Amino acid sequence: MRPLLQNAPDALPQAPDAPQPKRRGLGRPGMAAVFTAAWIVFGAALGIHPLKDNSFFWHLRTGHWIIDHGFPRGDIYSYTVPGRPWVVQSWLAEVLYGGLDDLFGPIGVRVFGAVLSAAIAGLAFRLAMRLARDHVTAVFLGIPAILGSAMLWSERPLAIGVLTLLLLVSLVELPESRLGRRPLVAIPVLLYVWANVHGTWAIGFGYLGLHLAGRWLDGHSFWRGRERRIAQGAGIAFAACFATPYGVANVLFPFRLLGLSDVLSGVGEWMSPSVRSPQGLLFAVWIVVLIGVLARTRPSRRDVAVTVPFVLLGLWAQRNIAVAPIATLPIAARLAARPVPRPDLGRAFNLLLVAGVVAAGALWTGVVAARPDFDVREYPVAALRALDERGQLGQRLFTTDVWAGYTMLTYGPDRQKVFADDRYDMYPRRLSQRYADVAAVAPRWAEILDAYRVTVVVWPRDAPLTQALVRDAHWRRTYLDGTAAVFVRAG
Repeated sequence: MRPLLQNAPDALPQAPDAPQPKRRGLGRPGMAAVFTAAWIVFGAALGIHPLKDNSFFWHLRTGHWIIDHGFPRGDIYSYTVPGRPWVVQSWLAEVLYGGLDDLFGPIGVRVFGAVLSAAIAGLAFRLAMRLARDHVTAVFLGIPAILGSAMLWSERPLAIGVLTLLLLVSLVELPESRLGRRPLVAIPVLLYVWANVHGTWAIGFGYLGLHLAGRWLDGHSFWRGRERRIAQGAGIAFAACFATPYGVANVLFPFRLLGLSDVLSGVGEWMSPSVRSPQGLLFAVWIVVLIGVLARTRPSRRDVAVTVPFVLLGLWAQRNIAVAPIATLPIAARLAARPVPRPDLGRAFNLLLVAGVVAAGALWTGVVAARPDFDVREYPVAALRALDERGQLGQRLFTTDVWAGYTMLTYGPDRQKVFADDRYDMYPRRLSQRYADVAAVAPRWAEILDAYRVTVVVWPRDAPLTQALVRDAHWRRTYLDGTAAVFVRAG
């Protein structure tokens, strides 16, 4: 075997199939096991954190609704567009959340998150290590790539999509793996599940398309051999995506969402990443590392065809940092592979390290798990409770799209409906713009509240809208704490 076979144009899939030198640590307790344990522990501790994501709140509530009432076809949460057609694109994840909550309580959802994050971190590292044939190289590459992605692993369904992409990438990069040997079965199953848990499923098809196009540029026809089976698997998967509770609407969902770029441009997760944020900084470091690896090797056209679009995807919107490093980490690992494996340490020493990592991780995870299941310190808990105690719930409430998630979980959809929330794909542009105008205290903000007959406003204590309401004689403040202010229409 040539020492740098991974740099040849035909590196994929030949390089992963080539006989690998045996080394301690892949089968016995070596440094590979130590680092794998460390990544798994990191993922578990990250995933079991208290539940606090505003979007997850309405995902959980919707899961309970589906279990109790069936699939909603129209909006059930707002009073502004009640019954408007709504594609519950993450229904499978929501049913899973609701079922776990019914069976085990919120801790069941948190444990699922821990298992999910541990699987992503551990499998991503193992994939990088197998391709790089060196645990140190895998750690060096994994720190910016896996950690950068991990900044976006919340309790949202996106994390399930990240794991699905990782399995899809492993299938492609490791043809002799269990998944890699069965693309006609594995690809449809993975993409069908992904298509019913998160709108990013189109990225999976994009990844396979880029892989096949790149292989074609390298001289490998996608209508022959393994490429043909991958293309057939993708075709079966696409057809299966129509066989969901929402049919064609489910397939069109990602494209309809992208058509709302004017609305999404003001949403934080859809903005380009900044190096001032942890995920933005780690992604910038990953890009530098990736460029360095590509510059010192001879990447195939396929590797370039996959790398460039995924890097641009991450630069376009910071939410895509969750997936961009997952698709590009194996490429960097394969190109940076050592011709000769690094010597491992003694088995007894490695056993002690593994035991120490697992023990420390168990302690850390236990401390995090002991915290309350929900972290709602940033939500208007007391303000809404005050409304409830005064019998003012159920009125036309205007609150932030973030706080609406908490409202939907705690009081919706029967006791309190919302003006708008972060389901930007469902609300009409006009309503989203009117919400933004009121939040920004734009001209005619008061007229918008009048037009929708809003009678209660719950808003952050020091926000401009709060100050404007204080000065407006048509509104009376009835509650104030360190987080929120409550205003009711006077007279």
